[in-house]
Amino acid sequence: MIVHRNTDLFIFFDESGKEKRDKVQLMGGLVIPANIYNNEKLKPFRELNQEYQYHWSQYKGDSKQKSGMIKLLKEARLLAEYCRINFIRYSTTKLTEKGRMFDYKSNQSSGYILDKSEIVRKMIYTKLPERIVYGLLRGYGQNRKINAKIHIEHATEYETFELAEDIQLQLNMHSLYRGESFVIEDCVYCRKGEEIGVELTDILLGIVRTILENPSPESKKKKAQITLILELLKAELLQPLIKRLRLFELKEYNELYEVSIESSVELFISNHFDEYVSM
Repeated sequence: MIVHRNTDLFIFFDESGKEKRDKVQLMGGLVIPANIYNNEKLKPFRELNQEYQYHWSQYKGDSKQKSGMIKLLKEARLLAEYCRINFIRYSTTKLTEKGRMFDYKSNQSSGYILDKSEIVRKMIYTKLPERIVYGLLRGYGQNRKINAKIHIEHATEYETFELAEDIQLQLNMHSLYRGESFVIEDCVYCRKGEEIGVELTDILLGIVRTILENPSPESKKKKAQITLILELLKAELLQPLIKRLRLFELKEYNELYEVSIESSVELFISNHFDEYVSM
């Protein structure tokens, strides 16, 4: 359980579909007021990771995993209307194509060649998280200072690029430069099972990525994931969080274009309509 008297907001960050071969690649963040996250009524929610392990990409229909995800989303309904969620869809392939501009000798005398792949990865693992979190922090007004703590699911890529240190520094500079009223007081990595807010973000990213992919049930895992999403939608357990979710696509010139997640949900249901209505 997180305890920090001066913290106003907790932000949880994760990603889904990091490989080039993945059809959909997402990064996302979820912000929850600290007093609500730590409220005694949400104790059952915070303690779920003591009984269950959460990882969407590993779900193949296991009954305990399924029960854990259903309980997670049931408990999350208590905080859904108080949270804000931002996801960005991007394409490593398209960014790599743009990165070809760096494929030249920047210094003819030394023969140094810019590492375009490193620049692309650095951009993905620093600038995209920064834009996601900055979007979650905007709009709280300037009537009082907002103290925020960021929790990032531990990953080698993040440590390699020193994401925690970089995002805290860059966002605090943004706040100062743009006259915002927020302060990032801390940014930490969390291992699996340490913070239920990170687990919730992981599950939402996995579900949304599956909805956007809208796959056919060609494997046991895909079939199980599709069925579970349909059951969650049928029971209206996903809708409270989806209503709080803003989905953006990274377009040319790195502009963010907001798209409707509700439209993708409708297409997902229509693609599996017979199963959905028979539930």
